[in-house]
Amino acid sequence: MKFVYDRTQSDIDRVKELNQKYLARTITDEEKAEWASGIKGALNVSDLNRIESNTAQIASFLAVTVQTKTWNYNDIPRASDYLRIRNNVQAVRDAWAALSDTPETPTQPLSTYQKWNDIERILHDVNYVYERTMNSYYYCDTEIYAGEGAGIL
Repeated sequence: MKFVYDRTQSDIDRVKELNQKYLARTITDEEKAEWASGIKGALNVSDLNRIESNTAQIASFLAVTVQTKTWNYNDIPRASDYLRIRNNVQAVRDAWAALSDTPETPTQPLSTYQKWNDIERILHDVNYVYERTMNSYYYCDTEIYAGEGAGIL
């Protein structure tokens, strides 16, 4: 799974700059390619699909029921979509342990890059703790090894 939770103000500023160049019709082919590659400063269909997919995968590990959507290029997110995403992340966060510095689930509206960083950081951290926990078990044939050094034969 991939997570993006390192968006910065400079990423946002770059998007604004590219928007202005597009409107002024001075954007270069290289800048168009940069924009099309899924620039971090803009929430786009690839971001939404990554978040939805990660949420669904983590929820399935934890046996949590969530409702997700596969986004298409022409889809326009509604406030209800953002609320659903937020509630899904809250359900995942509530279902498993997280790190001590994992942020709280952000409140609506999800209108800042910091809140989207928090959404993806929560998913990352819950997944990280889950994977570490699952990888810490030792199995002996069909049983979990509980550290017994000797037993009755």
